Amino acid sequence: MSVLATKLEDMERAERTAALRYLLRHPLVCASDAADMFATIVRHRNWLTRWFLDQPSWKLVVEPKEGFARLHKVPARVDGTRPARSVSAGKLPFDRRRYVLLCLTLAALEEAGSQITLARLADIVAGLSADEPDIEDFDTDRYGDRCAFVDALRWLVAHRVLRMRDGDESGYARSGAGDALYDVDDRLLGQLLAAPRPPSMTERPDDLLAEQYPETDDGIRQRARHLVFRLLLDEPVVYYDELPPDALSWLTHSRGMVYARLQEDVGMRVERRREGLAAVDPEGDVSDVLFPDGGSTVKHAALLLAEWLTRALRAGAEVVSDDAINAQVVALTAEHGKRGRWSKQFLDAGDDGALRLAAEAMALLAGFRLVARVTDGWRPLPAIARFAAGSSGDDAPKRRARRRA
Repeated sequence: MSVLATKLEDMERAERTAALRYLLRHPLVCASDAADMFATIVRHRNWLTRWFLDQPSWKLVVEPKEGFARLHKVPARVDGTRPARSVSAGKLPFDRRRYVLLCLTLAALEEAGSQITLARLADIVAGLSADEPDIEDFDTDRYGDRCAFVDALRWLVAHRVLRMRDGDESGYARSGAGDALYDVDDRLLGQLLAAPRPPSMTERPDDLLAEQYPETDDGIRQRARHLVFRLLLDEPVVYYDELPPDALSWLTHSRGMVYARLQEDVGMRVERRREGLAAVDPEGDVSDVLFPDGGSTVKHAALLLAEWLTRALRAGAEVVSDDAINAQVVALTAEHGKRGRWSKQFLDAGDDGALRLAAEAMALLAGFRLVARVTDGWRPLPAIARFAAGSSGDDAPKRRARRRA
């Protein structure tokens, strides 16, 4: 092979890896937001489509004329640690009401046409909620409902399903008097939900993720392969004792292939430990959240808690109670709060602030698979030892792209 051919092959491989990594971090890519990367995805769409289908069995839809690419990242398991978040200040996680109104809004947009006003959309959502006996009616006269509805609309604007043509939804949220006009991207609307089964064919939310594999040796191997790749691409740590027997058996016999695909195609380094595996992203640009990382009171408190929990784990504690964790955060706040310039929202609220900080810090550790919630408290998981005092944490597992984009 000539030097030129080798260089061209290396460039092609580098472009494919860059596109694959970008899609993992951004499952929805719009040409208007990332023109160069979208062009790269379009150029390699056949290879990317096959790769995602063969490894995690995720569908990739690339629409060059419509200007978007959508990776349908089906999670390996139900995960409550990565909620949809408000795009407003604070980026608070969606509560149940916001999820309900988001789903009703998506249903309403099916009959919206290419444009719709906020007021008209609110009327349709109110009608849909009234038709569902298990859903509380959407009341446009209620301030909390209007704010939750506007949060759902802003989330859809951020994900390019809606584009504001005119108006201001803030006035509607404040008083109910404002209005806005939206363009509706019906092609993108149809690709937003990443689920193997459509809602119209399910009776319960859990059924959305139900997938059928043939009960043959090949079907069992396919299911195991897809599960392992989904976990390694989307989770910071995969523990052997949490894998189903079929998946563990498949991984045991296919380690070389798995490591090669992650390292050569995705650019991740696979760390192997007695308890499990971690696909570490050295660059950090595939991860949606980095830990440890500066500039956050919650992350600082979580790191201090991780060191403390590691000592408890090494001392033989299998479960640490909520009361013990809360007391530890109260002590950490007193010791580090002012010196570390922790956020006033936690410092100025006394013990209540410390309790909120404890809850957020433990949720962060749970999202990184460093602790697990149990009935009587929290169970430290083996990977938390990476954050013991004296460990640099430079190679700490980094959490990868959201499946909810």
